[in-house]
Amino acid sequence: MMHPFKSTVQVSLILLLCFLGSACASSTILSTEPSTEIDRLVTDTMSTFNVPGVAIGIIKDGKVTHLKGYGVANIDSGLEVNKDTIFKIASNSKAFTAAVLALLVEQGKLDWHDKVSQYLPNFKMHDPWVSEEFNIIDLLTHRSGLGIGAGDLMLWPEPTKFSRDEVIKNLRYLKPVTSFRDQYAYDNLLYIVAGEVVANISGVSWEAFVEQQLFQPLSMNNCFAGGIDTKKVTNIVAPHVVLNDQLQVDQPNVINNKTSLMAAAGGIKCSVADLSNWVTMLLNEGLTQSGEALISKQQRDVLWQSVTRLPISERLKNLEDINYRGYALGWRVSDYFGHWKVSHTGSLSGSRSQIILFPNDELGIIILSNQSSSAARSAMARGIMQLYIPQNTRNWVEHYSPKMDAVSTDSKLIKTVATPMSKSIKPSEKTIPERPQYQKYLGEYLDPWFGRVTLSRSGKNITFKADKSPRLKGTVYYFRKNQWWVKWSDRSFHADAWIRFELDEQTQKIKMTMQSISETADFSFDFEDLNFIKSL
Repeated sequence: MMHPFKSTVQVSLILLLCFLGSACASSTILSTEPSTEIDRLVTDTMSTFNVPGVAIGIIKDGKVTHLKGYGVANIDSGLEVNKDTIFKIASNSKAFTAAVLALLVEQGKLDWHDKVSQYLPNFKMHDPWVSEEFNIIDLLTHRSGLGIGAGDLMLWPEPTKFSRDEVIKNLRYLKPVTSFRDQYAYDNLLYIVAGEVVANISGVSWEAFVEQQLFQPLSMNNCFAGGIDTKKVTNIVAPHVVLNDQLQVDQPNVINNKTSLMAAAGGIKCSVADLSNWVTMLLNEGLTQSGEALISKQQRDVLWQSVTRLPISERLKNLEDINYRGYALGWRVSDYFGHWKVSHTGSLSGSRSQIILFPNDELGIIILSNQSSSAARSAMARGIMQLYIPQNTRNWVEHYSPKMDAVSTDSKLIKTVATPMSKSIKPSEKTIPERPQYQKYLGEYLDPWFGRVTLSRSGKNITFKADKSPRLKGTVYYFRKNQWWVKWSDRSFHADAWIRFELDEQTQKIKMTMQSISETADFSFDFEDLNFIKSL
């Protein structure tokens, strides 16, 4: 078996050449600011994908050359988006968590190769050896051996009743699907652990440390790591979703004054103007606008050094002429038509973000939107990159427009399952589940990390309720034999699930497993990691 670090040697060598400027060209970069083309691209994207609000920031050659809001922050209030409007940046928060760890390294309080258990004794993975070997870099690089999104049901749908201590404790119950440090699989839980490492070393919360050490020196006054007092701060977007072909505010996920459980993985809220300060600092080798060193160039380069190799699809190779791709510390790194690219996306219900940097070209791109369209985000990102690096030119709004129907297609798939069941198995006291052989499936079930769920009668329906995840509730329908399905009450999930029952050989009790019906369901609905045993 190849040593887990050897797979990154080639990528690291190419990245070194990028640092030196010899492998990632910059000769074709556009030198002027195409504001009119950006305006046209954004407004066309918003119209095509039904996106109410967008904010765009461009940093070129050390200067902010485009900073603008488009549309409305909230379709109910009509508040317009401007450069100071606050958006959720979702997983772009991960770069801030990596950055404050870099600050602790510079302060001599931490080494990147320190073991996590040195700071969090309760940290344990499923395998004892992995627990002992797990270091700080492992927390940030998605190579733990867990499956994609493992344990995310402790975080999502927000709010849940889990604490950060419980997240750390419950990691030991999540079984790996690959060898440690062998393959990439995106996760969120380990960034929460990283945030708690920061808190343990600094003596203050992750939220406080990020705001003190990054936001304040960079004058990011419209950025919040924790909750926001919405009575005092009102220039805030609402997240939006499209349900039944209608755009509406995603009320359960609006910005509020509560601290997010998953803040270190995806909880920062920020304006495009303030994010331009963050990006400018990174492109300026860690120097603030006043010339003070916030992060050393050495540590900034560590943050951008590839650790985990990422796959390259034929589609991506054709789109970007890409030769290498890796995950660094809170960032993805790759080449784009010979240009060194550092980037990340962020996705939460009703919110999308993307930050793209071309360090050798002194170019930074910030995209924020308040609607759940990844296609719209991609159209804007590729359209803007094309304006500066004129390769593979095309109409990106047209290119991505068929994907507008991804959610509606998912809904149609659910309907093909739901319609015949709804007609043949109408919930009532006379339905098949009333038969004695099916009554045994009703009751309480326990999963080691997710806790208790209950299948019970509620009037004429059978309901699914999760103790620790209040929004995860729905109506359960019989399908065939030992296979049922649950239709979630919140239709914005797009993640209805199969439920299967069998006898657990070890306990001789009923075992319940779950799986998303649709392949397009978000990976954070990690039903496949649940393993319920009936308790009552």
